[in-house]
Amino acid sequence: MIYDKVLHKICGTEPLPGTEFEGCVFRECDFTEADFADFDFVDCRFEKCRLGMVCLEAAGLREVEFEGCEMRGVDFGLCRRFGFAATFRACHLSFCSFHELKMPKATFSGSTLKECFFSECDLTQADFSGCDLERTLFDRCRLEKADFRTAFQYTIDPAVNRMRGARFSREGLDGLLAQYGLEIE
Repeated sequence: MIYDKVLHKICGTEPLPGTEFEGCVFRECDFTEADFADFDFVDCRFEKCRLGMVCLEAAGLREVEFEGCEMRGVDFGLCRRFGFAATFRACHLSFCSFHELKMPKATFSGSTLKECFFSECDLTQADFSGCDLERTLFDRCRLEKADFRTAFQYTIDPAVNRMRGARFSREGLDGLLAQYGLEIE
C-alpha cells in the first residue's frame, strides 16, 4: 500500500509502485490506456491527468477527486460498487459510461460531459452546476433533487427518469421537452 505520496508526471507505460493507494495525489500524469484492474484508490486526488481508455475493471474508487482531468472512453460502471465515491471538477469526460452506480451527492461541477451514458444510476442531489452535457444520456436514473440550474446542452426525458425535486433554470426547459418534438420560442 502506498500512503500519502505525490506522484508527478507519470506516464501510463511506466508501472505504478503498487496497486493500493491511500491519500495520494497524482499530478499531470498520462494514464492513457493504463490497466487499473483490481487497483484500490482511497482518498486520492487526480489533478490535470489524462485517463483515456483506462481500464477500471473491479477497481475501487472511494472518495476519489478528479480535477481538471481529461477522460475518454472510461467505463466507471466496471468499478467495484461498494464504497464508490468520485468527484469531478472542471474535467472533460467524453464517451464515459456510468452504469448502476450509486452516486448520491456526486459533484460534476464545471465539467464537460460529452456523449456520456448514465444508466440506472442513483444521482440523488448530484451537482451538475456549470456542466456542458452535450448528447449525454440519462436512462432510468434517479435524479431527485439534482441541480441542473446552470447546466446546459442537456436532454433529459422525465418519463424514464425519477426527477422529483430536481432543479432546472427556465432557460433549460427545452432540454426536458425535446423528446416531444415541441417548438419552444
